[in-house]
Amino acid sequence: MHAVLLQKATMTRHITKGRCLCASAALAALLAASIPVPALGQGLAPMEMPADEPGSETAWSFAPGETATYSVAFGRFKLGEARLTVRDIETIGGREVVRTSLQVEGGPPFYRIENDFSSWIDTEHFRSIRFERRIREGSRRTRDRYELDPVAGVYTAESWSEDLESYEPSTFEDGGPMPEDAIDEIAFLFLVRTLLLEPGDESRMERYFKPQSNPIVVRVLRREEIRVPAGRYQTIVVEPIIPELEVFGQDRKPRVWISDDERRIIVKVQTSATIGAVALNLTDYEEGSSSP
Repeated sequence: MHAVLLQKATMTRHITKGRCLCASAALAALLAASIPVPALGQGLAPMEMPADEPGSETAWSFAPGETATYSVAFGRFKLGEARLTVRDIETIGGREVVRTSLQVEGGPPFYRIENDFSSWIDTEHFRSIRFERRIREGSRRTRDRYELDPVAGVYTAESWSEDLESYEPSTFEDGGPMPEDAIDEIAFLFLVRTLLLEPGDESRMERYFKPQSNPIVVRVLRREEIRVPAGRYQTIVVEPIIPELEVFGQDRKPRVWISDDERRIIVKVQTSATIGAVALNLTDYEEGSSSP
């Protein structure tokens, strides 16, 4: 695991502890937002969606077992590593869903970050059913979960109780009504990879599960060849705007590089923080197996 911000002791003398904490906070903010997912594989149940209109979706095609690994950099310093995995197929409330997981480790030794985000996605309708976060940032520990009910059109917020060893209704956040076919942060990046992307296109979606953060905007900027540790890729550069997530706000100038081929690999993600740019760069990719 390469998760050390300060590479040499001499370098430590020139970078203050406060700046390290700020960089670690930038890492946490980026990775708590929309993070890329691994490349397309053999599909699960496809969606019946039009594929001949700009911005419309094509079928769900993400195979269990796919894993993409990213290095996380703040400027020229490496902060940590992120792994995004399509884990397995489960059943929630009688629905067949796919669990996806993002695991993050990084930060300097005195401010470790170990975060785990999971999203359960109904592939038939491409919508989120559950979103869970387990966060460890320094001495901070939080664990919460959102249950999304597409039939009732509402979501509920829950927090983990150490005393009861179970999830209980959150005392920090209320649930409420949500849009039809609502999605969370991770599901959003699955969705954006299925869009028909052409430079100049712009898509607006009223689908984030917290209505106050809609619309989600996806702007297709250009085609570009880039090099990352995993190799050289021809990509499509996308600007995703999600008001709920500060790191993907328009003023942060977020960018996502998606491979311009049938796999649609997320190759790079970049956004700005108060003290510079934070980027995820693809270092390794493992294909998944076909779904059962």
